[in-house]
Amino acid sequence: MKSKDLNPREKEIMELLWKSTEAMTSTDMLEMLDPEKWNKLTVFRTINSLIKKEFIIVNGFEQYNTQYARKFTYAMSKEEYLAKRMKEDGMGIKSLSSIALAFMGNELPKDKKERKELIDDLQNIIDELKSEK
Repeated sequence: MKSKDLNPREKEIMELLWKSTEAMTSTDMLEMLDPEKWNKLTVFRTINSLIKKEFIIVNGFEQYNTQYARKFTYAMSKEEYLAKRMKEDGMGIKSLSSIALAFMGNELPKDKKERKELIDDLQNIIDELKSEK
């Protein structure tokens, strides 16, 4: 993966893809974007930039009348992107516990079910790390 950051337009397209459960065409994206800020050309250029930076990939085709449109999906999840950014900023695996605590701050789940899910997720990570010795 190339070490490039996302500009605001690229990030907006990536947010659409990260939230989508299916691959999207440029037309699908254009329908969801603010028409005052986006047009076919800006979507096309932004998609090409994201392909070049290896943030998105072609994931099939969809027929529109007599033509075919490429469908796109993300090449890395939002979490992978953010982890990559933190690594580039000098954060390492040794910072993981500090990051987790800082991230949670005063936002620990109040609901017992949510708190149990968080504890279970963290315990699974701990168990996986222990088993890789």
